[in-house]
Amino acid sequence: MFQSASLTRRLFTTITAICALLIVACSPQQSQTPVGDSAEPERAQYTRIYPPNPDDPLGAHIFELNNGLRVYLSRNPEEPRFYAEIAVRAGSKHDPADATGLAHYLEHLLFKGNTELGTLDFEAEKVYLDQIVELYERHFNSTDPAERAEIYAQINATAQQAAEYAIPNEFDKLYSSMGASGLNAHTWHEETVYKVGLPANRLAQWAAIESDRFINPVFRLFHTELEVVYEEKNRTLDNRDRISYYALADLLYKNHPYGQQTTIGDAEHLKNPSLVYIQEYFDTYYVPNNMAIFISGDIDIDQTIQLIADNFSRWQAKPLPPAQSWDEEPIADIERVTVTYPGQEEVQMAFRTVPNGHADKEALMLLDMILDNRTAGLINLNLNQRQRVQAAGSSPEFHNDYGSQRLWGVPREGQTLEEVEGLLLEQLEIIKRGEFEDWILPAIVNDFKAMDKRALESNTARVAAMRQAFLQHSDWNTAINQIRRLERVTKQDVIDVANKYFTSNNYVAVHRLNGPADIPPVEKPQIDPIQVDPSRQSEYAAAILAMPYDDIEPRFLQAGVDYQIAEFSTQVPLYYARNQLNDLFTFSINIDVGTEEYDLLSLVSALIDKAGTPDYPAEELQKQWYRLGSNFSFNVGANEMSISISGMDPQFEESLALMLSLLRDPQSDEQTLRELKSTILQSRRDQRENPQAISQALYLFNRYGDESPMLRTMSSAQIQAVELDQLLEIIPQLLGYRHTLSYTGSMPLSRVNDILARHHQLPEQLNEPPAHRNQFARQIAENEIYLIHRETAQAQVRIEFPDELYDESLTVPASLYNSYFGSGMSSVVFQELREARALAYSAAARYAQGSRTDSETLMLGVIGTQNDKAVDALQAFVDLIDNMPQSAERFNDALGSQINLYRTSTASARQIPGMVRSWERLGMSGDPRPQRFEQLQQMSFEDVLQFQRNRVADRPKLISIVGDTSRMDIESLEQLGTVRELRVDDVFVD
Repeated sequence: MFQSASLTRRLFTTITAICALLIVACSPQQSQTPVGDSAEPERAQYTRIYPPNPDDPLGAHIFELNNGLRVYLSRNPEEPRFYAEIAVRAGSKHDPADATGLAHYLEHLLFKGNTELGTLDFEAEKVYLDQIVELYERHFNSTDPAERAEIYAQINATAQQAAEYAIPNEFDKLYSSMGASGLNAHTWHEETVYKVGLPANRLAQWAAIESDRFINPVFRLFHTELEVVYEEKNRTLDNRDRISYYALADLLYKNHPYGQQTTIGDAEHLKNPSLVYIQEYFDTYYVPNNMAIFISGDIDIDQTIQLIADNFSRWQAKPLPPAQSWDEEPIADIERVTVTYPGQEEVQMAFRTVPNGHADKEALMLLDMILDNRTAGLINLNLNQRQRVQAAGSSPEFHNDYGSQRLWGVPREGQTLEEVEGLLLEQLEIIKRGEFEDWILPAIVNDFKAMDKRALESNTARVAAMRQAFLQHSDWNTAINQIRRLERVTKQDVIDVANKYFTSNNYVAVHRLNGPADIPPVEKPQIDPIQVDPSRQSEYAAAILAMPYDDIEPRFLQAGVDYQIAEFSTQVPLYYARNQLNDLFTFSINIDVGTEEYDLLSLVSALIDKAGTPDYPAEELQKQWYRLGSNFSFNVGANEMSISISGMDPQFEESLALMLSLLRDPQSDEQTLRELKSTILQSRRDQRENPQAISQALYLFNRYGDESPMLRTMSSAQIQAVELDQLLEIIPQLLGYRHTLSYTGSMPLSRVNDILARHHQLPEQLNEPPAHRNQFARQIAENEIYLIHRETAQAQVRIEFPDELYDESLTVPASLYNSYFGSGMSSVVFQELREARALAYSAAARYAQGSRTDSETLMLGVIGTQNDKAVDALQAFVDLIDNMPQSAERFNDALGSQINLYRTSTASARQIPGMVRSWERLGMSGDPRPQRFEQLQQMSFEDVLQFQRNRVADRPKLISIVGDTSRMDIESLEQLGTVRELRVDDVFVD
């Protein structure tokens, strides 16, 4: 597709661009002229396609290169980093019907490098790669199981030969060494998007890597990646919400790929791919006139667009195939289907509405928020607040070809799904009759405005806004004026679209019942592990790393500059950080009291969401929160709790007064508590069927035995015995303990203090919080394996063991060990378990220090893998933990990554109070990162090896597995330790 230039020519162009970025006196004579070039290359051309718009909150600059590539840039100098995405207008909608999942496969393969990145000798490697392509085509076209097995054996053998030249995950290693964060990609119906965040001084390297990434890609290490994608498929089979979603889409779109093709792909297609199809897809859609770049961060706009033009202009445009269309017949009658999955039952419903760009979209957005805005929507108040269902909600879904309005509900005990369905329909009928209050529309618009303000604080959210406009083929000025269009929507407009799109019989519904999941049996293939040699490096990667850049000096927090700790009273400090970006505030009261002191606090936390004040009954209180544009939350942990509000500073005082009124004199009734108890007990029963909940309960039982929090929590009988007065009396008492206050917002500290003094009046003497109660893991002499049988597609495997108490001197060695061994795509765990052995889609490990000086440190490892691979995965994981592979090259990458993160990671104003308090819990009076950064720069590989030997290797392990034991090799499992099979009842309280 694209014409590949020589590496020398590319680096010359890139170095020229770097000179411009560094503003140094570079000339063509100072750079080596490429062989065959007699003059400096002509500067690439681009055009700004939208003039400046003073109403644009992102200040976006949008360009188009001569080859059709769109470029969206937004400057945000809040931290010395940038976040970039490259989007392709091609997703699962474009997959061939006989090769679903292809777009997603390709997303994975475009992390494998090209003819220069990811290989030691492409010409030698290509001989075997061509053979693999031919073998996969034979496999794709064969229907004889014996022949297919023979072909796959040949693929496995040939892949081993090709792997002698491959450099697994060199792409990820390259980025990781530069301090990358958020390196990832996603595929959905309309798009495939590639993402990374980097220090601002690595923009030139990013441009060189990404402009090469889509030139002559090589689909190396395909058969292991194929199995990784299938493990991702297995995750969807163990996700009850995905099962309902797919069934609903199938009913909603009988012709369109939105319903007939899942993005992850059909199982039969995933196990039988065609590399020829994948190459054809890439050649068709990965062209510059179908792609866009989005960057937000600490960038210079003029220099950045020139850098992009210099690097990406060599991509060559190509005509796109005609857009496909799929016609759907109107839904004339209600259609329902039933699916089964263990545990919680649910109904999901969907009406077809409009696609992106339709004139009715904004009215439908408001309609959805009238139904469900998390606080004061009709579903929130009429169904959730009144506890007429266990839970319910709604959400719109707008695609480029069609749109839908979705509603969902979970029944209470004894309630049918048909009854829940009817209750949801009632809420739509209320809107159709116009029986909603006039104040709700402006409140919803203010909610959208607040969400937009919050999004401007984040580079990822800024990029997402620009990306959405491109993928929807939206004019930028139209995109940024959506709030204005929302403001123009009237109550009658909402009533009209409700009657237009929602009748009594034009919807589809999925009823998910408690029953066995449908899991197709798939045997693990024979895959010989790929040998991962971290010392390998391509000439291309070496050239990228040799590109010049200026170090960024780290910026650490300073008391009195970045934050203040004021004395609101002698026993109540106020942590203050000024928000310079907007007028959004967050405020919290933090109390070191939790369920360890009052086990009733778990019930208090649930009840307070259903409570009111003397002035506002429960439903009216929710409306008042929403009128103010404020959110209230009450979060309880084992030893601490946080009571928080957030919103806009002009409403801070009124929001604070409302919160304190609720805390001082909460109001509720017996019926509310009775129904709340029923909901809690029903949720507990559902947990016993949920594989993720069972996995958590199992590893906590393995870690703590009978002291597991899942066993020490209140029993069902105890919950039933609780009286309303007991709970209501606890809430006002909480403010009688010593506590801390935290505020982040635009108001000066003096103004905040004045408001607090008027409303937060304290008793003369506050009670001391109880002593912090730590839990400690069981001490064992040898590996112990706890096992619970569940019929799942994947086994969830967890490895744990304790170390000593928190030790600040270990913070830097631990973080460096984690980077080297267990976190990120270039770590040992990811490379060896996913890339080399294809045992999992995700696997990670970390040495997790406690949050207090007297809390315990735990070594943790997690992996999800197909049941018949579970023992292989566990054996490999244990071996890696005890016998960590050693590589000086991998260490240097990890060290470089950590140093770059220290240099460029800054704290947002909202993060600062929590960070300062967390340091204080560790006995520190200020930012500890300067000392940690100095220590990090002195670290050697021997330090990491010594840390692993002293703190990790050969420790007895607590191993927990939830999965289908009938597909596991239990005899091999027993060789790893003592196996104890448990029942679900063993790990949950009655």
